[in-house]
Amino acid sequence: MSLNKEEVFKQAVSILKTRIQELKEERKAISDGILEDDKSSAGDKFETGREMLTQDLRQVESQITSNSNLLDEIYRVQSVKSQSSNVREGSLIRLAGEYFLIAAAVGKITVNEQGLYLISAASPLAQSVMGKGSGDKVLFKGKESPVELIA
Repeated sequence: MSLNKEEVFKQAVSILKTRIQELKEERKAISDGILEDDKSSAGDKFETGREMLTQDLRQVESQITSNSNLLDEIYRVQSVKSQSSNVREGSLIRLAGEYFLIAAAVGKITVNEQGLYLISAASPLAQSVMGKGSGDKVLFKGKESPVELIA
């Protein structure tokens, strides 16, 4: 199956926007919980409950920021349209039967029923394939595997 890089970017953007929206809804629910707890509680139980909700809120805020940064990174990499015969940031490659897009650390996604991984250019795997051309071999999962540059 052939993957279209633009479809991969589109799916990644959609996934990240959905994650961010869900996290914003969770943030609102936690904030509402803090306000509701404020109205009905008193004493040590109140303080403990409120602190737990505050920690949850901080964690959700951190996840929103992290996913927003990933989305910005996807947009940045997507905007670079230059072609190269060597692997670089923005390259879609196949290695040992698995597909990878070197863009941002989003993880595994599915596009047209094909699974692939979005990895950061700073990841060890990306660093090992950067600058390689189609057919060049790299050590992957304990064995030499040829790099196939898709797009």
